Amino acid sequence: MVLDDDMCQTTVLTKALRTALSGVEVLTARSVAEAQLLLSEFKIHCFILDVNLPDGTGIDFLCDVRSMFPDARALIISSACEPEIKIISKELGAVFLSKPVDKAEVVKLVREHYENSGHATSVRRSDGQFAVSVLSHSALEIIQLKCVSGATIMLQIESPKGSGRIHFDKGQIIHAETLAATGERAFEEILCWNGGRIKEMAATDKPSHTITMDWQGLLLNICQRIDEKSPGMAPSRIPAPC
Repeated sequence: MVLDDDMCQTTVLTKALRTALSGVEVLTARSVAEAQLLLSEFKIHCFILDVNLPDGTGIDFLCDVRSMFPDARALIISSACEPEIKIISKELGAVFLSKPVDKAEVVKLVREHYENSGHATSVRRSDGQFAVSVLSHSALEIIQLKCVSGATIMLQIESPKGSGRIHFDKGQIIHAETLAATGERAFEEILCWNGGRIKEMAATDKPSHTITMDWQGLLLNICQRIDEKSPGMAPSRIPAPC
């Protein structure tokens, strides 16, 4: 997403990104309100944010972004170069760039993020949706992120102990399945696996609801049961390599 009320700047960056990064959808917004609307409708992996906007600041918006997408890459761009802006940008894990920005540098930073995070730029499906691999988090952390962000997706989990799927609908966990089980039993089995790969895929067909409990209660109950069976065990440490 490019959030900037400078239409000339937005046009230049958007064109450069779309040209250089095949398969990546670039969204634009001219105000925090527009950006918040896009944030509620799309999963966004990278943000390019101006500081001063008609209805707020890119810094404040980035605080909201971090609560939903903590691993997203963020670039703060501004013609104001006050030291405090650079300090806050760094604290929020963002790269600060002074305007006018070098579009080649922006493209380089965005490309590096996609390559390093496993979000391939050539995985767009024929229906315009994406299937991507997720890196560097446990299954439990990834599941929590999908719930908090209100995702409607499917996670495919491959482990030495088996394979399974978890379906989400608007942030709620509605179905889980393994070769041996479905519903809460399958969900608990998946969270007990160690080692393997998690693949995020677009939700196509909505399965029958085998899980009806709210996601927060579900995670609490399952993790308590796992802890009772194996005290001290950290559930679902499943690294997800490319």
